[in-house]
Formats: sequence, C-alpha cells, structure tokens
Amino acid sequence: MADPHPFYFLSSAFTYPEYREPRPPVAVLLSLAHDLGLTGLPLETHESFALQQLQAEYVRLFVNAPGGVPSPPYASVYIQGKGILKQQGYEQAMAFYGRAGLEPAETSECEDHIGHELAFIGHLLDHGQFELLDEFVAGHVMAWSPHFFQRLKTADPAYFYLILGQVAELCINHLIQKEGLR
Repeated sequence: MADPHPFYFLSSAFTYPEYREPRPPVAVLLSLAHDLGLTGLPLETHESFALQQLQAEYVRLFVNAPGGVPSPPYASVYIQGKGILKQQGYEQAMAFYGRAGLEPAETSECEDHIGHELAFIGHLLDHGQFELLDEFVAGHVMAWSPHFFQRLKTADPAYFYLILGQVAELCINHLIQKEGLR
C-alpha cells in the first residue's frame, strides 16, 4: 500500500459498500492480513463478492437484523453497557474530534461509528498528534472496540467482514505496540 498506515482503508471498508469497481478491495484486505501475520488465508482474490451480497451482509451485521443487530459499530452502544446510541461514547468521540480541531462531516452514520474512529486515528497519525492519539486509543477506542470485534466474530459474518474485523483489531493493537501507547 502507498499509505503509511491502513486506517483510511479500514475506515472506508467499514462503511456501507457502494463500490464502483466490479468487486470490493479484497486483495488489499488480504494483503494487509498477510502483512499482519494472519495465517491460513488465501492470498488470491478468487473469493470476490457481489456488491449486493456485501450490502446485505453489511445491513445484517451493522444496521438491522431479525432479533437485533449482531454487532453495532458504535462506541456509544458499548460504553457503559447501555446499548443506546448517542450517549457517552458518542460524546467522548465528539470531544476528541473537537480537540483535534475537526468538525463532524455530514454523513448518514453517527460520529462514533467505527469507520469514523478509524479515519480519526489516521488523521492523528498523519498530523503527528501522538499525545491525542494515545488518549483517544487508550481512553476511548480500547474501551469499546474489543467488544465490537468480539461480537462481529460471533455473528458468523461473511468472509470479507470476518477478515476486516480481524485486520482492524490487529492494526489497532499493532499501533498500540508500535507507538508505545498505553
């Protein structure tokens, strides 16, 4: 990858799939998985997904499913264990964005969505804001993302989302080790 870190890619991969290309970036994801030491994965991209399949799986995992959403991608759902959107986790994320001088973008997702938070990590890395990065990852992201990634694993996700969750979790853990974060 040309990027010095994968957080923008991961952020994009955790958004609702609307790929203009014939298939999603499976090759990039598998390359990242290989670089991070995930074993037993095919390195070829023979397992591509139709856009409609990925969209249906995204909705099932993260938006709406019979019996409830198996893995909501929002910090506010996990922080304090209340399962309610736009509560403490949302407020924490907004406070961190404000400290970095960022205004929320107009999107259909809440600002504490995993995709926004991964992009924010990328922004902090790009701008050398390592003290804020440390606080954000240690004090916010690690308070909820392990629960999210565990729920994603147990939701029996399609191959793309299973690997995406594993890669994102490994990237966050690698960042903690590499940058010496708390």
